[in-house]
Amino acid sequence: MKNKIKILGIAPYEGMKAMLQKLAAQRDNIELTVYVGDMNEGVKIASRHTLDDYDVILSRGGTAELISSISPIPVVEVELSVYDILRAMKLAENYSERYAIVGFPAITRSAQFLCDLLQYNIDIYTVHDSDQVYHTLTQLSSQGYRMVLCDVITNSQALRLGMRSILFTSGTESIEEALDQAVKAAGTYEGLISKAEFFRTLLEDYSYHIFVYDEQGELVYLSKDHTFSSAITSAMKNSVPEILSTGGRKFYRDEGGILVALRGFRKVIHKQTYVVYYVNTRKVPLSLIRNGIRYIDREQACDEYYSSFYGMTNLYAPIKSALDKISQTDDPVMILGEDGTGKGATACLIYIQSRFQNKPLVIIDCSRIRPNGWTFLTSHTNSPFSDTSTTIYIRELEFLSQDQFRELFSIIRDLKLHKRNRILFSYTLKENQPIPEECQLVINHFSCICLKVPPLRSQSEEISNLVNLSISSLNMQLAREILGMEPEAVRLLQEYSWPHNYNQFCRIMKELVLMAHTPYITASSVSKILLKEEPGPQTAAPSQTGLDLRKTLEEIQLDIIRRVLAEEEGNQSTAAKRLGISRTTLWRMIKKLS
Repeated sequence: MKNKIKILGIAPYEGMKAMLQKLAAQRDNIELTVYVGDMNEGVKIASRHTLDDYDVILSRGGTAELISSISPIPVVEVELSVYDILRAMKLAENYSERYAIVGFPAITRSAQFLCDLLQYNIDIYTVHDSDQVYHTLTQLSSQGYRMVLCDVITNSQALRLGMRSILFTSGTESIEEALDQAVKAAGTYEGLISKAEFFRTLLEDYSYHIFVYDEQGELVYLSKDHTFSSAITSAMKNSVPEILSTGGRKFYRDEGGILVALRGFRKVIHKQTYVVYYVNTRKVPLSLIRNGIRYIDREQACDEYYSSFYGMTNLYAPIKSALDKISQTDDPVMILGEDGTGKGATACLIYIQSRFQNKPLVIIDCSRIRPNGWTFLTSHTNSPFSDTSTTIYIRELEFLSQDQFRELFSIIRDLKLHKRNRILFSYTLKENQPIPEECQLVINHFSCICLKVPPLRSQSEEISNLVNLSISSLNMQLAREILGMEPEAVRLLQEYSWPHNYNQFCRIMKELVLMAHTPYITASSVSKILLKEEPGPQTAAPSQTGLDLRKTLEEIQLDIIRRVLAEEEGNQSTAAKRLGISRTTLWRMIKKLS
């Protein structure tokens, strides 16, 4: 039997990875391994492998170009088709603010052709390297542009500049063509692959992970896949100069209940000097695991924020002025908001912008704290309450018992914790609920700056934009090719009350994209899913017809609507037809059901 062609796929986003895996699984002559990484990360991934490992590398855009310059393995580019670019342009069609297309020449040439053909008036900017990307986006932002259509490299820069983006994603036809080219491009390296497999297998079976860095601190070899955090890999990279100077170093890191032991040595191999790490792990005793207490650094906080829905959609524009002023002080902050409004993401953003950003951020989750964790927090010498110049985020204060609240209040007051550290609090309020007494006590006694995160219902005019941005993101995650949402469907979302705010919005959008059977999400689909979100009917004394005639006329009408909708399985069009009313009238009456 003929050996399968081994392909290393480096996808710029999760959705392309899933589509590559799906299409490759339909071919019996391909063995595919896929990683997700942008331009620089893609090069790092490719640099770990040789002709012994793969016959061909499959990647996209500038990442493919960079890899081909450093790797001996043949590189095939997944090119963006005209249809791929058109799909993104259609998603942006109804965006209400200024936007532009930013990309490398291969993208902008096709985009210009489509604009000329379809008579679209879209500004197009061509870039040639990552430095030019940042300069172009900075200029566009200053000129009032709020969104760009772009590739992955431009997308990450746009998010950090507070701009929205819709990504050019590769469709099925583009990936199929690239796989065909990869099969043709594969060479005859079976002998080399066999030899490399021999040594690779020996190292993979070794209980330690092996990392090799060059003198510039770049990772040039990794023995096997790992799940170590960026804090671990950054610690190794940052220790390279010391190990080159001293010859060796051994140190430890606590990684979420796992103790990581790192031993680094200076090695000279074929006249080249390297730093080689042997990394081993062992469990930390369970008694030392602090449930509800977590340490993260600035890099992790940036990842959490910019990869979240709030970071991708720049939802904090309405409170940006307040956030900018808060970043200029060290005063305590009380973040107030309803469930699902992103108070945790707000805390991360405040930390990222503060002068304490190079110190740890301690997150104390009052909803998850356990008795042993509370004892550690309030009594142990290694408690974060013993720190200085640290940002301490105490989230969801409402979950503390009265005794815990009084003890926490006393510790902060007596130790002057808010003077030695930056303290952030959050408290979840219900709609129109006044600030509770204990929350007001914290605000007043510690002179907290109050920051109220607005609910989704107060920004209904933004929902149209959020829908398209959400679809763009979900297309990547779920390997879907949804083009947009019907105007009536958007209107239904705008009129909904969103009791659980952005968390509920993200969940509903994910279900709509996942279950869609047409390029555009229909109003009927939105109606059905929103109907499921409403409370169920209340029981009442029925008449012979099943209706409670003791109710008011309006209540009886609502019972009838509830019954007809149930019989029509939530289809509002057929229900409205049966009732002899318009869909708009029906929707207004459905809103009264809650």
